[in-house]
Amino acid sequence: MLPLRGVEVVALLASITLGAVRSVPAATPVRFAPLAPVPDDTAPEPVVIDLRIGRITGTTVQAYRVRSEVLLPLSQFFQLAEIRHRLTLDGRLEATVDPGNRRIVIDIRSDTMQYGDHRVHIEREFIRFESSELYVGSERLGDLLGLMFSVDWSELTATVVDPSGLPIARRLQREAAREAYLRRPDGMRPDVTLGLERPSWDGVVVDYSLFSPSNDPIAGSTYGVGLGADVGGGSLEMLAQSVGPAEAGRIHVDASWNGVWRDNSWVKQLRLGDVPSTGPRARALRGFAVTNAPFVRPSLLGSLRYAGTLQPGWSVEAYRAGDLVAYDSTDATGGFAIDLPVRYGENPVDFVAYGPFGEIREFNRTYRVLAELLPANRFEYGLSAGQCPAPTYTCRATANVDLRYGATRRWTVQGGFDQFWRDSLPDRLHPYASVVGNPSNSWAVQTEFVGSGVVSGALRYEPSVDLRIEGDYAHFARDTAPVLFVPGRRDQWSLTGFLRPGSATGFFFFNGRLEQIRSAAGALTRARLDASVQTDEVRFLPYLRMEHGSVGTGATDRQFAGLSTFVVPRPRWGPFLSQTLVRTTTELERRSGLVSWAAFAARPIARGMRLEVGANWQRGNRGLTYSLTLTSYFQAVRAVTSLLAPPGQPVTGSQFLQGSVLWDRRTERLGVAPGPSVERSGLSGHVFLDENANGIRDPGEAPVINARVLIGSLSARSDSNGSYHVWDLVPFEPVIVSLDSLSLESPLLVPLFARTSIVPGPNRFRSLDIPVVESGIIEGRVVRNGAGVAAVTLFLTDRRSGARRTLVTFNDGAFYLMGVRPGDYELTVSEHVLDALAVDAEPLRFSLAPTPNGIGRSDLELKLRPRF
Repeated sequence: MLPLRGVEVVALLASITLGAVRSVPAATPVRFAPLAPVPDDTAPEPVVIDLRIGRITGTTVQAYRVRSEVLLPLSQFFQLAEIRHRLTLDGRLEATVDPGNRRIVIDIRSDTMQYGDHRVHIEREFIRFESSELYVGSERLGDLLGLMFSVDWSELTATVVDPSGLPIARRLQREAAREAYLRRPDGMRPDVTLGLERPSWDGVVVDYSLFSPSNDPIAGSTYGVGLGADVGGGSLEMLAQSVGPAEAGRIHVDASWNGVWRDNSWVKQLRLGDVPSTGPRARALRGFAVTNAPFVRPSLLGSLRYAGTLQPGWSVEAYRAGDLVAYDSTDATGGFAIDLPVRYGENPVDFVAYGPFGEIREFNRTYRVLAELLPANRFEYGLSAGQCPAPTYTCRATANVDLRYGATRRWTVQGGFDQFWRDSLPDRLHPYASVVGNPSNSWAVQTEFVGSGVVSGALRYEPSVDLRIEGDYAHFARDTAPVLFVPGRRDQWSLTGFLRPGSATGFFFFNGRLEQIRSAAGALTRARLDASVQTDEVRFLPYLRMEHGSVGTGATDRQFAGLSTFVVPRPRWGPFLSQTLVRTTTELERRSGLVSWAAFAARPIARGMRLEVGANWQRGNRGLTYSLTLTSYFQAVRAVTSLLAPPGQPVTGSQFLQGSVLWDRRTERLGVAPGPSVERSGLSGHVFLDENANGIRDPGEAPVINARVLIGSLSARSDSNGSYHVWDLVPFEPVIVSLDSLSLESPLLVPLFARTSIVPGPNRFRSLDIPVVESGIIEGRVVRNGAGVAAVTLFLTDRRSGARRTLVTFNDGAFYLMGVRPGDYELTVSEHVLDALAVDAEPLRFSLAPTPNGIGRSDLELKLRPRF
């Protein structure tokens, strides 16, 4: 047997054609039929053959030949394939294959073999039990398991052609995925890193919006105009908007400047002008705010440990959104522990456990990380002060000092104070302190004390994506003129829950909430219970809700039942209905009966245009109210056109427009965008053929047309001049830029830099040209004592960037690799291969550069020398 491990698995799996075994229903009892006697002319002939599982593994076994078919020893075959099985002394073999826990039953006394619900007839001459081993013909066994055996009597081999459905192949695929997971940091490392530029000024962005009603389109309209620019490497922003209708002539103007220093430990953000305050209760002020909190907080917080117990020999993998994020194997006692990378918010993780014989167990867990948590030992501060935006007797000026510290990776403490200066009312000082944490993976706790304000606490239990229970309580101080909280509020509490009977049920779940608010006017209790059920074409959302208690000066005691439905379009409905979404809502009150009803239908009518028509009725109306909404999303503008026809009243309409104009200072061209663009960023440049591979766009170098440029989650195509541009990037934050090699005309054309990290500036385009070079082909041999060595894994490493590619030698020891860009390289042999063959090999260093005859090397040779 040839054991394989490590990176060789990746190359090995390239030779395995991936397929899937057809799932079959659960096994049913087998009824045995007596076997017919074996004719004399089909007596088996003993042979010795090589039994191979694809190119994965193999061994020499005792077998039998009947005519042109080979009878294989099942125990040895199942052991190679890693199928758990049991063979009795009377010739009955039972096995189980995962996933699906499907049973295999083969009995020497029966003429039928069983795999789940699939049965295959077997003639007497093709099954044999001798010397405590059960032999079965390869063709019949292949029919049973969905495999194809290739038998070569001249070479005395029997090979499974496509073993991808066998447990051993799935295990190797998992190991390859783990190898790829371990190499992921290398693949994410950029070749070039470009930090933030800080010009004195650059770029101009103009936002605009207009709302115009049909009854008074000019005087009754409202509008807003925003202006943004990059000044000193920071974002200068001004926004002017009408207050009330345009005929009133009142305009409110806000202006601010925001600077970001990502690598500064003490000052990461400085905001001047009309800015939000620091602290847990942000509010607008006209002054300054400074903090060492990042402009965009990384979504990855750290890691949490999940521990469990299985049997020894098992392995466990953790997946998030289908991506492998961690794995471990059980120790001698069956214990395992996985450090899971966690992000802020909900972290649903799917676990898959694999046994030594292909057994599979699946389960999931959810880890909710509170937004207030900081990484362990992380300290952040915030300081802000200024005038209230519209000074009144309730607030003339305000200030905040905020301190936060990540005590551990599960607990964060916070403290500070809010100060309010007022004219006719007493000033207010509110010191505060809070503790938030995840004491375990399923529990979250949050408590806060605000002096002369509120004492509150919250508790959440969420062991999986199918169950969540949380409750909170707050008690408010009695203040006749509060600043931060609702006047007259005494206390409030709530209890919410979510239950999905099983993850596989998808949209079938229950969701409920019960809350009570007590104030000086009385107490109000609300309750709501929702459910969701989905059929093939319709999703039903029934609900019950109630209100009981005091509201203002009156009392209320009402119970409602409602139903919302969504009709899910299906392609079989035809070209029109398959793109039409229909939704309805109905609500009834226990005493009054039907109180409201509505139905809407929406469908795209052209590219970027969507039309919705609907009708609704409410108790007290004289009839139906009809509505029509046309939403348009074009390259330059976003528009919403609405018409409303209430019963007995004239039809009214409104028009909303929103967009922005962008100026690229480098190219001196104007651009447009359909939404707000102030404090956003863009990237522009050229894709060109870099003939001398110097990374610079020299005169005369040709553009590369229709190349697909990947910028973070966005993409753009180069035009006839090779130019591209993309907008709506987050400023001050690095973004990875790469080129889709499949969009290039020739496979020998590759980007000079595979990945570039660049930080765009605010309110402007940053320039980045992308050089494309002609790549080369390398060829050579791996030899030992002058003879080529097959199946040797090699690593080609870029000595400048550290990027690594893998290749494997052919049967004669030759290797071949195309798409190698100019640069300095080192070619090495895998350490696993060196150890397995007990040899050494010196790394081979060479360079590739453009020449009149192209790029490439064909004289490479790696010599394997025996170890002494």
